[in-house]
Amino acid sequence: MFDLEQSVSDWRKQMLAVGIQTPVPLDELELHLRETIDQRLRAGFTAQVAFESAVQQVGQPKSLKTEFNKTERPFMNRKLALLVGIFILLFGTAMILPALGNHKHHNEAALAAGANYFSIEWAHNEVVGLACGIPLALGGLATTVYGLKKRKA
Repeated sequence: MFDLEQSVSDWRKQMLAVGIQTPVPLDELELHLRETIDQRLRAGFTAQVAFESAVQQVGQPKSLKTEFNKTERPFMNRKLALLVGIFILLFGTAMILPALGNHKHHNEAALAAGANYFSIEWAHNEVVGLACGIPLALGGLATTVYGLKKRKA
């Protein structure tokens, strides 16, 4: 004897097995499957035929997973780009700020000692901090903007 609830439960397990594990889409798919089954039952189909035709209409688990991957991948790529961009931006800024702070400190000390403003030199660590920090901060900013940018479907 065909058990409709067990078949729907097995279908849901198949969806989980292929990787559709996000609760909201899976619940929506099951709701759509159940609505289609109800339509078929009201049209006079047996429970087994209604279930099988509803599964065909909603889609097989592997083909649905392929469709989900098409929509989930760009979203995840954007999220990853955003997180990486923010990290790189902060890292670059963390290199720039100490270099500028050290330079300001050395300038004040040199000027207090009577040095000419134009004769003050940049220390090696200040130059390295700026030379590495500025490109990192700009690259991080560009990556963050790329992650925030909305793409057309």
